[in-house]
Amino acid sequence: TITHSFTTPADEGLYFLLFQLCPRGNDGNVIELKIRSSFELDLHFKNYDLYGNPSYLTAGEMKLPLMYTYFSISYALCFILWAFNIRNIRLGREPIWSQRDGGNTSSKPSVHAIHHLMTVLLGLKALTVFFEAARYHFIKTNGHAEFLSAVYFTMSFIKGTFMFTVILLIGSGWSLVKPFLNAKEKRIIWAVLVLQIIDNIAVVVLSQETEGERLYEDWSALLHFVDILCCCAVLIPIVWQINSFETTIEAETERTEQSNQQSTSNAISDVESEAPATAEAAKTLQKLKQFRSFYLLVLVY
Repeated sequence: TITHSFTTPADEGLYFLLFQLCPRGNDGNVIELKIRSSFELDLHFKNYDLYGNPSYLTAGEMKLPLMYTYFSISYALCFILWAFNIRNIRLGREPIWSQRDGGNTSSKPSVHAIHHLMTVLLGLKALTVFFEAARYHFIKTNGHAEFLSAVYFTMSFIKGTFMFTVILLIGSGWSLVKPFLNAKEKRIIWAVLVLQIIDNIAVVVLSQETEGERLYEDWSALLHFVDILCCCAVLIPIVWQINSFETTIEAETERTEQSNQQSTSNAISDVESEAPATAEAAKTLQKLKQFRSFYLLVLVY
């Protein structure tokens, strides 16, 4: 048994353990022999926190259990507030928060199917972060947490897949603008689901491999590549929806200009026919601004 203690900050760093066989002859010189050997290595790492308690986490991970516990509670509070706000709107009560429009009752908030999916997503996020906090806590005290690791990776896969699906549905305008998805949008969603499966397999492999190994580097590169593809894919339906709104606004503008060029004898009827079209154009313009803001938010995220 070999024991080594790191007692000063100068001892911190990345260490390598090398195993070498150097057979020597009677004269003490190294003999070149073809020898095959194997060995079993059992490493037992242990750190101490600020209070002197032993911890099996690395120095950079020792604060993660408390941090993830705080975030899980924060997401749980957001889940409760979001669900309570949706419930108030459905029952016709005053919502906790909503867009104020100078007391205009025509802009009363409403609940769509996508809002319920957002509720499920918030719940999945809170559970995922909670299981991650529990996983790090058991690793800290026991050195391993196989069952909680399996639960966490399963929840992380469900949450990640669900999150990208919700972003795609919002970007395509489903339930907010239209009640269905076209064939192109469905294909993108299926492609993102497949990419998320590959992405989560890479996460599991990276959690089991050691930094510096060839397999670790390959799966790390694959993980980043798949993440980039997913981020690009979720932007496509948003761009399509923005282009659709812009085309609609251009058509409304051209129709209004043509109406203004008609004879003055039909002026009264023109005004009556333009009123709903103008209101529809204003509504479309408002949706366009919302989707542009959503595009920027997703892009920054």
